[in-house]
Amino acid sequence: MTDRTVLISGGGIAGPTLAFWLAAAGFRPTLIEQAPELRTGGYVIDFWGLGYWIAERMGLEADINRVGYHAREMRIVDDNGKRVAGFGTDVFGELTNGRYVTLARSDLSRLLFEKAKDRTEIIFGNEIVGLEDASAGVRVRFKHGGERKFVW
Repeated sequence: MTDRTVLISGGGIAGPTLAFWLAAAGFRPTLIEQAPELRTGGYVIDFWGLGYWIAERMGLEADINRVGYHAREMRIVDDNGKRVAGFGTDVFGELTNGRYVTLARSDLSRLLFEKAKDRTEIIFGNEIVGLEDASAGVRVRFKHGGERKFVW
């Protein structure tokens, strides 16, 4: 087991993704998130390109396609919900070789946490309030729970 540790602040999309890759590189990541648990709801995102490529390498492609939406048409509607304009989405699939999906941000976050959790210490309901240089690392003060040293 390595002595190299890393503290990651924020449990959105980037935090658990970074934790996954740093653990793969031999670090012992700790992820701290101010919220008491994973957030739910929120907006949907169109997922393709580099993000899709990274998720694919994390083994998430099947899960992302299972929980995501494969829209066939983008519509503009009036106040009564009647279609006034729109276009097919086939072009997105063609441009991305079928690697395009729309999913809820919270679903993506949950899938990323699932991938990272076995090799990452996860702390919910806390936050960083102070950092201080220490020999070969940094001493971190938390709002709810003392101090810890992270070393490299």
